[in-house]
Order: sequence, then C-alpha cells, then structure tokens
Amino acid sequence: MKFGTFLLALAEPLLAKILIALGLSVVSIVGVDAVIGTLKTQFISNLSSMPALWLDFALYLWIGKGIGIIFGAITTRLALWSIQNATAVLGKSA
Repeated sequence: MKFGTFLLALAEPLLAKILIALGLSVVSIVGVDAVIGTLKTQFISNLSSMPALWLDFALYLWIGKGIGIIFGAITTRLALWSIQNATAVLGKSA
C-alpha cells in the first residue's frame, strides 16, 4: 500500500465526520434563528397592540431590553448546545 493511499484512508472518515457535524450545526442554528426571529416578531406585534398607557408603562420599565436579553440568552444557550452536539458527533465512530 502506498503512503498517500494510507493517509487518504485515515483522513476520509474524519473528514466525513467533520462535514456531518458542521452540517448538523448549521441546520440547527439556522432553525433556531428562524424560530427566535418569529417569536420576536410576534412579541413586538402583540406589544404594540396594548393600550397606550400600558405600553408607555412597559417601555418605562425597559421591557424591550429585558426581552432582548432573554432572547439573547436563549439563542446563546441553544448555540452552545448545538456546538456540544457537533463535538459529540465528531467523537463517535461512524
């Protein structure tokens, strides 16, 4: 067996695992981004349908920034979960 063939035989399964893990990560991150975007849009549309007095009070309490922090935390946690799952796929044998 030639040395190049030997290296290709070693690298091919590892490369396949990396590409599969990256593909799963990208799909899950794009899906999470779409869901979070939809939730933000629905929240903003429902918030704007409130009576003016309640809306002023909510904006006075900085509800918008609080919701932004919550959505950011959810997105970050889901991204970290996706990265952990991608590394778990890399660690398993095909």
